[in-house]
Amino acid sequence: MAVKLTANVFDEMGVYWAEIADKNQTDKQVQFLTKQLKPDGIILDLACGTGRHMIPLNWQGFNVVGLDVSAKLLKIAKERGRRGQLVRADMQFLPFKSEAFAAAVSMDTSIGYLASKSDDAQSLNELHRVLRQESTVVVDVFNRQNLAAKHKGKKPAPKTREYPSFTLLQTRTVSGSGDWLCDSWEARDKSGGQVRVFEHTVRLYESAQLQGLLEKSGFKVDEVCGGYEGEKFSPESPRLIFVARAK
Repeated sequence: MAVKLTANVFDEMGVYWAEIADKNQTDKQVQFLTKQLKPDGIILDLACGTGRHMIPLNWQGFNVVGLDVSAKLLKIAKERGRRGQLVRADMQFLPFKSEAFAAAVSMDTSIGYLASKSDDAQSLNELHRVLRQESTVVVDVFNRQNLAAKHKGKKPAPKTREYPSFTLLQTRTVSGSGDWLCDSWEARDKSGGQVRVFEHTVRLYESAQLQGLLEKSGFKVDEVCGGYEGEKFSPESPRLIFVARAK
């Protein structure tokens, strides 16, 4: 069956997103992953983007395959590192044999961008299919409770952030239901002054909701962390990170 690959905001942003992602706690995230993973077998980096986790993990002796739907981000990943295979595909329809991987990671909120919760469930079902029994999976997303406390029902306060080639004006809101994080990004090039605006929306999950999806897909949750230092999850935690096993 042919699967249509749909462009997303990260594909539109290309190098803008690469610079944003690079400054977003990449070193801490990689250190966290090295404590959770074993350098045995092949690891799947789901929605790998520019390869910012895959590449350093491969340099540290892991064998990581990166998958993403964005052709532009995969091109950047290929230019950055020659180690590791890169695959362009939709994470709802993984082009791999069953039980092909010894572990998998989904970092920095890859779950939540699909059209519906059932699509997210489908992607987790596919992830379970391609993992061996007892394989470790790490799923890292925004903490809905933390973001809702900061932004829900409040007047947006735009923030300016500086990146190597552009200045970003970010306006962040959370929907009234608390189900969606909405960002408006205005990027102004430092050379030439070109301005581009991008809209970014992601579904937010409470801990129990996402744990339920994982368990229905065949995973057993071993640990829930609230940050990349391995701290215990709480409503105030910046992240919601599940460390689970495929059963």
